[in-house]
Amino acid sequence: MVSRLWQSCRVRYPVADTGEPLHIIFPGRVSNRGGCDFKDAVFFINGRIACGDVEIHVKSSQWWGHGHHQNPKYNDIALHVVWQRDSQTITRLHNGKAIPTVCLGSFMTGSLDELLALPLGYSDTCSSAASLSNSDIVDTLLVAAGVKRFKAKAATFRRALNGGDARQVIYQGITRALGYTQNAGPCQMLAQKLPVIELTKESAVSCHQALLLGHAGLLPSQRHRPVKDGAGSRLEKIWQSAGVTETMKDTEWCFFRVRPDNFPIRRLIALGYLINRYRQPGLASGMLNLVEQSPIGTEHRWLENSLAVTVRGYWQNHFDFGISTGRASALIGFEKASAIVLNTVLPFAAAYGELDSDFKLRKKAGEIYRRYPGRGDNELTRHMKQQLGLRHDTRLSACQQQGLIHLFNTYCRQRNCSRCPVASSPS
Repeated sequence: MVSRLWQSCRVRYPVADTGEPLHIIFPGRVSNRGGCDFKDAVFFINGRIACGDVEIHVKSSQWWGHGHHQNPKYNDIALHVVWQRDSQTITRLHNGKAIPTVCLGSFMTGSLDELLALPLGYSDTCSSAASLSNSDIVDTLLVAAGVKRFKAKAATFRRALNGGDARQVIYQGITRALGYTQNAGPCQMLAQKLPVIELTKESAVSCHQALLLGHAGLLPSQRHRPVKDGAGSRLEKIWQSAGVTETMKDTEWCFFRVRPDNFPIRRLIALGYLINRYRQPGLASGMLNLVEQSPIGTEHRWLENSLAVTVRGYWQNHFDFGISTGRASALIGFEKASAIVLNTVLPFAAAYGELDSDFKLRKKAGEIYRRYPGRGDNELTRHMKQQLGLRHDTRLSACQQQGLIHLFNTYCRQRNCSRCPVASSPS
């Protein structure tokens, strides 16, 4: 109930426990993942704008009682919101930073039920979007925003490629993409700790998987779990023969509220298969060849089929060692393959084409991106559809879906409405 009260923005001008006055601009969007209750809240504090996540409790002491001060996944929390302040202890993050606590009960009278029955104090819909009655304008806006996101990603790859090894650059990009939001950081750390050149010295897929999981600290023995089956035993033996001593810890990975299919163990097993599949041409050459050879009109199917990983046997229905899902599923399905294509392979190809003066490759990567059909919505695109007043079943291209994400990251997250193209577009 405290979460609903905060989301309705009943209190716009609270004072934190530090004595600092706040102006709540945006209470944040509901998070379905571990680490916070609301993401990307925006507020003014002492005349400066602040953005970050929000954690909600009934009592302030629950921050410590739940162990959030010992959990690095809560280091992005910018504001602690409670109904009752029953402790004078300052809210402190795992990294040692102190954050303000707002006690809603100090600024409101009446029971929670009575307060929640009042009209909402905040609207989820963008006020500027209400004037966009012309669907063609919306389509054009979202395509333009999607192209900007693509160019920004290509520029990031271009900087990495400028003096860097293309094989390592695309390897880090794909590895990070496989981590989703929850494990993107740990996946990137793993790719830096275990360069692709070390992986490709081995020819067997089981060696690739053992090295990936071992460096990640995710083998059963590294998590103090018994090795219950042949799959784990084989990988453990390969890892022991590698003689590596410095590894990541399993506590660096996120398992909380992660769907079984997205478990990091399962994603790294899939990465091993991809590394092995493109070992002969090399991962960079393999990805560039896919873009160059993709048939016009069916590029998305070609690319997704080339990145999807479907196997039979143990990993067909296991998401961890000794733990079955009870159903068969692909290690990398078409939905995830399309995300890797859009966010990694195509911008990488565009950047490589520009640096290599291969303008045909650069042009083709951009054209595939603009023609790419839309996939299912995620938490962020659903939020932005609501913000822009679009029907939840509105069909958008992949470029337009990427445009929604660009608008959110560039304008909505900072509540920079005055510069948003939605606000300046003709109705």
